[in-house]
Amino acid sequence: MSQLSVTKRVIIMALVFYARVSSKGQNLDRQLARANEVKADKIFTDKQSGKDLNRPGLERMFGYIREGDIVEVVSLDRLSRDYNDIQHLVQRLKDKKVKLIVDDLPQTNTGNELVDQFMLDMMVNLMGFVAQNERTKILERQRQGIAEAKRKGVYKGRPKKYAAQSKNREGRLVYEKVYDAITSGNYKSKAQLAREVGLSRQQLYRIINQINDQNK
Repeated sequence: MSQLSVTKRVIIMALVFYARVSSKGQNLDRQLARANEVKADKIFTDKQSGKDLNRPGLERMFGYIREGDIVEVVSLDRLSRDYNDIQHLVQRLKDKKVKLIVDDLPQTNTGNELVDQFMLDMMVNLMGFVAQNERTKILERQRQGIAEAKRKGVYKGRPKKYAAQSKNREGRLVYEKVYDAITSGNYKSKAQLAREVGLSRQQLYRIINQINDQNK
């Protein structure tokens, strides 16, 4: 390979950083600080649960990365908390010939690329299992807590974000807009209304059901 080809390859290689928190109320500051520290060429973010892969930032990242790039995350659970999803994402990176760096996993540099990949695969499998096992335990504790609260008659359910009395200001404003539109009939279609207030159709229909129940 010529020196020119080698130089060109180095130039186009990118360090891509992916950061995620589980909700809009959380902040990405710690992860973004790490991205700045390693001088990431491109940063993709999501404020969304890691329970599934339907995340816009994640998909934009996969659309951006190319062979030879590096994807870095602070921890494996930023990619996902589901073991099978982690395996799927790691395989997608491999298929694109993109290297994965996980900050809280030890990095192996034996000089043998096959050995290094084998060691990384072992650690990813182990930590992926640990992440899902912890999530399963959390869900089980939640289930037990809800069951006990119901037994005692004190379970109130999860507070609704989109409701007239919601503690979430944004949620209250969205609810009020939907309420005004539905009760006045001042909207062209439910699909358009959902787009205007930034909701999915399912979320809009749940709010409409609340309104209908209240107005019975």
